[in-house]
Amino acid sequence: MKEMKFEIPAGYEVDKIETQDGHIVVTFKEKERELPKSWEEFCEMNPIKDGECYIGISSNIVEIDEPLDKRQPEEDCNILPDYATAEAVLALCQLIQLRNCYNGDWVPDWNKNETKVVIDFCRDGDLRTFYAQGEVSLLAFKDKETAEEFLRYFRDLIEKLKPLYGIKEGGEEC
Repeated sequence: MKEMKFEIPAGYEVDKIETQDGHIVVTFKEKERELPKSWEEFCEMNPIKDGECYIGISSNIVEIDEPLDKRQPEEDCNILPDYATAEAVLALCQLIQLRNCYNGDWVPDWNKNETKVVIDFCRDGDLRTFYAQGEVSLLAFKDKETAEEFLRYFRDLIEKLKPLYGIKEGGEEC
């Protein structure tokens, strides 16, 4: 009697096994995707993978080069999916400080129907300033001159935010 073992491809399960012309045919089907209902469930379901990163104590980006079988909910909440996302989060920290400096005491009141000038990405991935009343935006300024000056000096830093919006370098959606 001979025995053969087959590895089931990741993300699949056996659908049916049948015999045809003296051969065994195994049909696989994609497993139904289970989505986590909490951070703790996410940690249980998703071990740390190669290429995930975190921002170190010296604001350096550290890439994880050895996958870990288990994620720790308290210790691993600062792990990001890849280098580009870690770089984007680091840029976001800097941009928040710079935005507050440029705005001084002014803070946008999103409940008021007052005009603000915001910097945001267009559909093609390019940056623009525009007047906004109903839209909430991270990079909001009290006037057009301040927003345009901010964009002029910090465009490169703002461009690093693209992975947070799901935008690849060419303006294509991820």
